[in-house]
Amino acid sequence: MYLVTSAEMKEIDRATIENYGVSPAVLMENAGANVTQAVLNEYGPVFLKKACVFCGGGNNGGDGFVIARHLKSEGALVKVFFTGDKDALTHESKANHEICGKYGIEIAGLKSSSDLEKSGYDVMGCDIIIDALIGAGLKKDIEGFMAQLIVYLNNMGKYTVAVDVPSGIDPDTGDIKGVAIYADMTVTFGLPKIGITIFPGLEYVGKLVVADINIPQELLSKPRPNVLMTPEIVGPMLPYRHPNANKGHFGPILIIGGSRGMGGAVALTAKAALKAGAGLTTLAVPGGLHDSIKARTDEAIVVSLKETENGFLSIDNFDRIMELAKNAKVVAIGPGMGRDRETQALARRLIEGINKPIVVDADGINAVSEDKKCLKNLKKDVIFTPHIGEMSGLTGIKIEDIIKDKISVLRDFVGEYRVNVLLKDGRSIVADADKNIYINTTGNSGMATPGSGDALTGVVSAFLAHGMPAAQAGIVGNFIHGMAGDLLLKEMSGEGITASDIIDKIPVAIKNLRK
Repeated sequence: MYLVTSAEMKEIDRATIENYGVSPAVLMENAGANVTQAVLNEYGPVFLKKACVFCGGGNNGGDGFVIARHLKSEGALVKVFFTGDKDALTHESKANHEICGKYGIEIAGLKSSSDLEKSGYDVMGCDIIIDALIGAGLKKDIEGFMAQLIVYLNNMGKYTVAVDVPSGIDPDTGDIKGVAIYADMTVTFGLPKIGITIFPGLEYVGKLVVADINIPQELLSKPRPNVLMTPEIVGPMLPYRHPNANKGHFGPILIIGGSRGMGGAVALTAKAALKAGAGLTTLAVPGGLHDSIKARTDEAIVVSLKETENGFLSIDNFDRIMELAKNAKVVAIGPGMGRDRETQALARRLIEGINKPIVVDADGINAVSEDKKCLKNLKKDVIFTPHIGEMSGLTGIKIEDIIKDKISVLRDFVGEYRVNVLLKDGRSIVADADKNIYINTTGNSGMATPGSGDALTGVVSAFLAHGMPAAQAGIVGNFIHGMAGDLLLKEMSGEGITASDIIDKIPVAIKNLRK
């Protein structure tokens, strides 16, 4: 499913009105009717239920007036609270404001704390709150009385439905502009806005319903650079396994990493790769780790390399690793590698020198953060798999600033270095080298556990070894990894999920997705 910015949705609306002759009044009517139907579908019958509809001064408020009328027609006891100026309403919104009055719906002005205090009894007694205050038209931080009102509504604990976008969420970035409505359900129109599909905005959305308000299908299906990845999209991307295949068809994979005390990372990466369908898998590790890692990964080949006094990979291994890489289809660099200066210099030389598809994770990312010259003029397919802290190291941008606008940060980085990035987050995001954005829809907080990222590196490496481009391997690997975690969450508490549990569920996730 394509995602849009507020500007893109505005252009779609304009084209619908000007090119197809659909009036703004019809779009507003369809929007209000769809929200009402969603309420009936999710909440149930509203006969004699008290509904408080909070309308702002924009078209979102106009949608709210329509919703109020439809709820009344369904038997609800409706009251509208209007924070705007009637004279400043658009023609369509003003018309629906007047229709509400003719339908006998009370419209109370709500512009100050004293107004809110007078209306407190009505709000506390309501069953349903409709948030039609701001929607996708947010331009700045919410302050003053509007901020007070949103906090007040959140504290009511009522069933809350947001119209298009919960008020307070930046529709383009997901940033919270001071405060935002916590919705039980958000009914968005035409296409989802990017900001309600990623964190932190996603936390406020509740169940997301995408409503058809009769926008022409050719406008909605036009290819766009932002995509929400669903099973219907990812399933057909799974690679075909030929019935006469052998272990060489899906490998070899070379995984470079490990250091004293950090051998588990490369072992988990190898196990995940094998569970995701990888063939020949080789681990290149410091010699002191050979026996312990071999004991944990029977199916993988483990190669001993020279190590420093402190148990890190020595830079003297460069030629040996380059020889190993000649036979590999895919190389993964970084799990458990450590931050020793000599080892990180080795990682940068390998990223620059290996002429195979590469997955860069963990300490491989940290090595590049120290000196990004190794990324200049790369001719191979590379994907980085950072969490937000590592992305901060790569870009020099503060974590809090990345959170405010992850999409722009990703686009700037991949545009400059022509690499792919899988940004690990509550809703992980893949940005390809052409600046297209793919937002994942699987995974849960139980996967925030040591080794989960190492497992993801293995899964992505396995799909790369099937011949996928790096971005596609990132999309599919990310989806499968999260799906495995979601399967676990149906069986146990999120607090009990481990990386090994996730790895064991990977084949089940693949099987389910193929269905």
